[in-house]
Amino acid sequence: MQKGIIAITIIAALGLTLAPSALSNVHAQAEITKCQTGALIGYGGTVFGAANVCTNGYTINVDLATNYLPKEGWVFNAWLVDDSYEGSGYPLVMGKVLNSGTLSFDEIQTNARTWTDIVVTQQPADSLSPLPSWSNSVAQTWLVPPFGQ
Repeated sequence: MQKGIIAITIIAALGLTLAPSALSNVHAQAEITKCQTGALIGYGGTVFGAANVCTNGYTINVDLATNYLPKEGWVFNAWLVDDSYEGSGYPLVMGKVLNSGTLSFDEIQTNARTWTDIVVTQQPADSLSPLPSWSNSVAQTWLVPPFGQ
């Protein structure tokens, strides 16, 4: 009987300890989600594709689409960029654009509003570098507020 009371007391204490962090996560995800769709602009103003970006400040969802294919032996990579370097201070790779010309990216972040741009680069498929090849940028879209904050 005493073991049962001790177990109930421990479970109740854990519940009270963990509840505030769980509730704050629910509050963070309950903020209004704002979305924007923009053209990915390439050289000479060519429309390379489209990007749809949504955030509630803590989650970010990006969907990209293009009809272009990278040159043989290369891949397109998409990046979230903090151009003002006031938030993250670095570019974040969202991944490789698939052969279908699409990319979907979903992530929970501390501040998903810090990003100012999406940039698509073309890089060698066998590249081991985790860094963007800015000289091989092929398209970009600028993010409007609430991004860049």
